[in-house]
Amino acid sequence: MIDDDERVLLCRRHGQTTWRPVRARVIRLRPSGSSILHVHDPLFTHCFLAPTPVVGHFAPPANKEPNESVRIFIVRRNKIHSLILRPQAAHGCESDYIWHPLSTVEAAEFDVLPRELGPLLRGYVEGWIPDGPITLVE
Repeated sequence: MIDDDERVLLCRRHGQTTWRPVRARVIRLRPSGSSILHVHDPLFTHCFLAPTPVVGHFAPPANKEPNESVRIFIVRRNKIHSLILRPQAAHGCESDYIWHPLSTVEAAEFDVLPRELGPLLRGYVEGWIPDGPITLVE
């Protein structure tokens, strides 16, 4: 997710240094073009309804399993709406979640995976990356 102040919500497992986009299952609603996002962490107790105008596909390094590839959905925070509340079981957050400025995510020394996430998001924010599938390869 990216907000109006060009901050990006990223997460990392406790004890790790690499930041990643928030993991979520996305269910496309046809023919509306909207999607339901279900975030894979007990910290998020609800689903979101959102448009997903840009879909990026990240292929991990060749030594990784092919099923470890992920799709990146870029959604503006002010465009998502809470959809449903679900009961929350015992909560143990195993990850850190922080809003990072986009300029930080773009910096070469910032530890983010995929590495091209910053330029992809910048292109989306500035409008020079078109809607549709985009593949990022690490």
